[in-house]
Amino acid sequence: MPLLYQPRIFKPYPTVRAGVTLRSVSAKDPFGNNMSLTVGDNQPRVEANRKHAAAALGFTQMATQRQVHGANCRVVAEGYAPADSDALITDQPGWLLAVSVADCIPILLFAQRRNVVAAVHSGWRGSQQNIAGTAIAQMVQNYGVAPDELVAYIGPAASQCCYEVGNDVALQFPGCHSRPIGEGKFLFDNKGVVLAQLLAAGVPPKQIELDPRCTICDSNFHSYRRDGARSGRMFGLIGMVR
Repeated sequence: MPLLYQPRIFKPYPTVRAGVTLRSVSAKDPFGNNMSLTVGDNQPRVEANRKHAAAALGFTQMATQRQVHGANCRVVAEGYAPADSDALITDQPGWLLAVSVADCIPILLFAQRRNVVAAVHSGWRGSQQNIAGTAIAQMVQNYGVAPDELVAYIGPAASQCCYEVGNDVALQFPGCHSRPIGEGKFLFDNKGVVLAQLLAAGVPPKQIELDPRCTICDSNFHSYRRDGARSGRMFGLIGMVR
């Protein structure tokens, strides 16, 4: 199968290119199609993987970041260099925004009237800080984006079927997002949290694509929960072509 999934929600917009990279499944190569330079993979191979993913979407310029599970959003423009952040925003065509994930949620956003895109990394810590809502608020403030013009993709991530957490995580969210399984353990629905945050920010339900796939139980994806130190990372990617 192709090593890049392109969300359906953006297909009506020819200037927008978006995707989530997939894992090259091989028992001999746990880092297959890995996008991260910090997991012990071979650097030239990772750089080649990144270049291939960018080219598949029609880009030569990619913006990455040093993700810290926070709520800091950065604008990407000429002179951009990676720093500590978990969301990238741009109105500049030619930039492909990247978020690194392996169970956390890649959220991809496009403002169809203002022509602004964002890529957001939301693990449970980012969701607890509502980084999705923060990114949307910054798009509104910086670019005059109206929330009802946003088109959103909630990508593959750890899903409630497999995402086991303790009280320390579950109690930070409304109870509807955690299913108790006994002994102080819960199955946590981080995607449901993010969906609720997008709706609360004013994104229309019909303009949201929620990917149902779970990175933990679907071997087409890298998963830190499943593979630990042997896990690579995927990229969630979005940009506008010139």
